[in-house]
Amino acid sequence: MKIIILAGGSGERFWPVSTAETPKQFLKLFGEKTLLRQTFERLSFKASPKDIYIVTHRNYKEKTLAEVPEIPKENILLEPSKKNTAPACTYACLQLDKDEIIFIVPADHFIPQIEEFWSDVEVAEKFLQTHQGILTFGIVPTRPETNYGYIEVSQQIEGEIFKVQRFHEKPDYKTALNYIEKGSYLWNSGMFMYKNNYFIEQMKRHAPQVIQPFFMHSDIEKTYDLVPSISIDYALMEKAEQMYTVKARFIWSDVGNFLSLKELGMKNSKDAVTIDSENVFINTTKPTIVIGMSDVVIVETQNGILVSKMQGLEKIRDALRKIT
Repeated sequence: MKIIILAGGSGERFWPVSTAETPKQFLKLFGEKTLLRQTFERLSFKASPKDIYIVTHRNYKEKTLAEVPEIPKENILLEPSKKNTAPACTYACLQLDKDEIIFIVPADHFIPQIEEFWSDVEVAEKFLQTHQGILTFGIVPTRPETNYGYIEVSQQIEGEIFKVQRFHEKPDYKTALNYIEKGSYLWNSGMFMYKNNYFIEQMKRHAPQVIQPFFMHSDIEKTYDLVPSISIDYALMEKAEQMYTVKARFIWSDVGNFLSLKELGMKNSKDAVTIDSENVFINTTKPTIVIGMSDVVIVETQNGILVSKMQGLEKIRDALRKIT
């Protein structure tokens, strides 16, 4: 099995802590290690570093090598431009043997239970040794989350492996609550596994606009000029014929924004004081007083200051585009 870590990132969702120069995978949000380093150590718990590849933008080459010096330099695949996850997956998979089982993993998720994680990974790998298809990893919801996509499952194939009925985009609260009540919906973790030959065949069938440029040019610059910017979910996952999911047994978070940090137990800054306020997340370098506010995020670094209602955090990207 070969493992591909997707380490793109634009540094927007965690602004002002992250920036375009230092996206989320390089942040030390949990302890003294970056999310990228934690991801590598989780994977190298059982996988050899020579079997781990990283796809990242060329601007992050030095930072990436510094974080994971154990990985061979030739395993760091550099993109000339950011074109989302479908081109990144395709680029990496075309470098590998067609008979390999490929495991795709984002660089910036939080998964503290390494042994449970690997137990599910090995279940998926064993399944793909005798089955054709794409295997996703679904997380049992613990709340009606509106910031995650969902996987609707149908019949149980074997053990914790289920057939995927359909993928669903991020729902509103009422819809998410309905998903929880039905019990046949899982959070889409963004991790998946497949045999490389099946992936390539499916990309040729369902997303030729993504894969064909890689056969037209040996120059990666010219290739990336031609490929569209599109996620692997839109390009392939929602169209592939044989889709399965492992009902995962490990704790998971995509650490999508500052609200995720609060939910994972991160405390307010030590010099923060709140009065007549509730559900406030404060991460600042200066003493901060908050009076009479609720459901608010306040973050301050040398890069800038963020003040947002918790339900408005998805608008950070739009706001950043207005900063000159």
